Amino acid sequence: MDKNLNLLIGFELSEDLLEMIKDTAPEVAIRYMKREHLSQDDFAWADVFFGWPPRQLLKHARRLGWVHLPSAGADAYVEPGMYITDIVLTNSTGVFGIPLAEHAFAMMLSFSRDLHHYVRFQSKKMWEKLPDSVELNGKTVGVLGLGDIGTEFAKRAQIFGMKVWALKRNLSQKPNYVHQLVGPEGLHDLLKASDYVVIALPLTEQTHSLIGKRELELMQPHSVLINVGRGPIVDEAALIEALQKKQIAGAGLDVFEVEPLSKDSPLWEMPNVIITPHSGGISPHASARIVDVFCHNLKLWLSDKKLEMINVVDMEAGY
Repeated sequence: MDKNLNLLIGFELSEDLLEMIKDTAPEVAIRYMKREHLSQDDFAWADVFFGWPPRQLLKHARRLGWVHLPSAGADAYVEPGMYITDIVLTNSTGVFGIPLAEHAFAMMLSFSRDLHHYVRFQSKKMWEKLPDSVELNGKTVGVLGLGDIGTEFAKRAQIFGMKVWALKRNLSQKPNYVHQLVGPEGLHDLLKASDYVVIALPLTEQTHSLIGKRELELMQPHSVLINVGRGPIVDEAALIEALQKKQIAGAGLDVFEVEPLSKDSPLWEMPNVIITPHSGGISPHASARIVDVFCHNLKLWLSDKKLEMINVVDMEAGY
């Protein structure tokens, strides 16, 4: 591979992280700019792009051979007509497992100890004890998706003494931190068994609207749904109805069908809902981890070893 290639970076980086990339590939020509300043000429120039490429500019990328996404999700770039079918696409899977697992766990603890209610009481200076706080110990949690996020979550749940059910598209040997491992056909059994359900799946054709009216009806009345995966995995209208009818006890939501969540959404006013603005992956360590993944692959790309690159997106599977 010719090391005199052109690298276009459209993702905000600190000086030390930018220097890390330069040290990894000192012979590579680099253009670094904000995403909103990217132009047709920049994409016509680039051999490699690091960031989220604007859709309307991809068709001008005549030289582009590799795109690295700073996110784990790649669903926006695997759709037909995205001008990326002949390009190696990698993502940042592995970067966000720890913060997202902790975010989901924080939501689960909030519900179990009624913290979401006590925060509201505090704003009103109310001194009132709630009688229905519970322990996570001995409870069952169903984890949809056993990738980076689901794995980190399941490990933490086991430490808390929880029984872990996990759903995985391709079944393999059951990890020791999972009590029951099921494939997609076991979804309904998992929902029936779980006190908490945590969604940590990518968005694909198979997972779109995976949790709908029927699935919510199968959940226990005291159960809580937590979604740190992708918003469209859950039928939002069906979820709102289930919460209003008290078919489930609550929902912790970091992702939504349309973002930002409309101010008209009933979810904002529901006392049994915790909303965070797609912020579960925020961490002071995220950018450094993203650059580590990119630099690892950049070395392989420059050595013409792209078959050894990690986090290559399966365009058919969607992640």
